[in-house]
Amino acid sequence: MKHVLVPLDGSELALQAMPTARVLADRFGAELQSVSVAGAEDEVDDLRSMAAAALDVDAGSDRAWVAVGEDAADEIVRRAESLGSCLVCMTTRGRGRLHGAIVGSVARSVLQRSGEAVVALGPMADNPGWSPRPRSWPEPLSVSRIVACVDGSDSSEEVLPLAAAWAQALGMSLSILTVTDDQSPNVEPETRSRYGPSGDVDVYIGELVQRWSAAVSDVDGVVVRDPIGLASGIRAHLDARPAGLVALSTHARSGLQRVRLGAEAAKVVHASVAPCLVVPIGP
Repeated sequence: MKHVLVPLDGSELALQAMPTARVLADRFGAELQSVSVAGAEDEVDDLRSMAAAALDVDAGSDRAWVAVGEDAADEIVRRAESLGSCLVCMTTRGRGRLHGAIVGSVARSVLQRSGEAVVALGPMADNPGWSPRPRSWPEPLSVSRIVACVDGSDSSEEVLPLAAAWAQALGMSLSILTVTDDQSPNVEPETRSRYGPSGDVDVYIGELVQRWSAAVSDVDGVVVRDPIGLASGIRAHLDARPAGLVALSTHARSGLQRVRLGAEAAKVVHASVAPCLVVPIGP
């Protein structure tokens, strides 16, 4: 990865992605860039000045890129593609042209059009609640653990190769987690069938841990039993055992709206106190 690209729209909420993006750029040895989308030429200078200040670069620097257009997602993807080897890191809600990302349209469209993983920060992620960021607030990714979410389906497990690669590259441990609404292991066979031949969720997670232990030096499995759902279970787990990143998959064609894992993926991003590595998968 050579570049980390942050979409900025002039809002404080969009700027909340900057600390995480800076840490990712530093850890991967990448260059931090921004992209802003102006609706008209008279907006360009203000957006460029704001972005340059956020990056601490001269206002004329190409690192603070501003495009004029009506389709924010298209301009973000175009800039990412022009940079090559680029990770987009963005907040999921903004007051400007990125309003409603992930649970709305922009970040979902970026996932659909680029087909590349995106780091998405919901309103609870790395958010101390006020600006400027207090010095006592922990740095992003300071908790050296990635939680990779699976649900028993092959498609959800497609997150694991990238999660494992990031764990190795960032010196983090890997937790493979699933959330089930089964309060007891002794449930009906049809309820358990998605967890492999045995139908046992604990066996399923144990087998994944064993499979990925050769790729990651520190890997463990977590089964969360929560009757409410995926987002609730993950949030409760993160409250009890913090993580630096949450990784999850989603179908590229439908953004964050489908698949058993993806049915609540938008809620996970929205509720997570950690940035989310969202990995698009094929249809």
